[in-house]
Amino acid sequence: MTLARLKAIDWTDEAGAFAHAQSRALLMREYLRRAALWAKAYDAKEAWPFFDIAGRVDAEVTLPVDIAGELEELLEELGPSSLRTTCRGAVRWAALREARSNLPTDLPDPYTPLLAMYERGGGYYLHEYLDLNGVMIPLGSVESNASAAPFLTLAPAALDALDSEGDVTYDAKISDG
Repeated sequence: MTLARLKAIDWTDEAGAFAHAQSRALLMREYLRRAALWAKAYDAKEAWPFFDIAGRVDAEVTLPVDIAGELEELLEELGPSSLRTTCRGAVRWAALREARSNLPTDLPDPYTPLLAMYERGGGYYLHEYLDLNGVMIPLGSVESNASAAPFLTLAPAALDALDSEGDVTYDAKISDG
C-alpha cells in the first residue's frame, strides 16, 4: 500500500506544492518531530532527520524482491538522496509493521505526515533550509524538534483548511532604506 501511494505521487507538481505550502510545512515539521523522537529512542541522532527508522528498529526487516525492485525503479529519478532514503524507509516501515506486532506504542508512526506531504505536492530540496516549493523551514536540532508541540490531526480536511486560510504575503528587508 505504501509503495502504491508513492507511485501515485506527481513528484513534479510545483503548482500543488505552492497551493499546499502551509500544510506541507506543517506536515514536514510533524515528520521532523516524529523522526526526532525515534532518533532519540534508538540512538540515531547522527542520522536524523532523514533516515531509515525501520532499519534502526529491526535491521532484519526485508522487502519482498518484487516490491524492492519496483521501489528502486521509482526512486531512480528522484532526488535529493534524503528523499529516496525516506521513501525506502516508509516502505520498509510498512513491512516492519506487518512483520512485528510489538512496536513501541509510545512513539507515533514516523512516516504518515511525510507521505501526506509528498502527496500534497511532491518532494523537497535540501539546502541550509528545507525548501518545500513555496515555503522554507529550518531543520533545527533533534532536541528542538522532539520537544515541538505535535499536530494532532493529519486529516485532509484540516490540511485543506490550513491551505485555504487566504493568501500569505512574505516580506523581506533588503536594505536599511
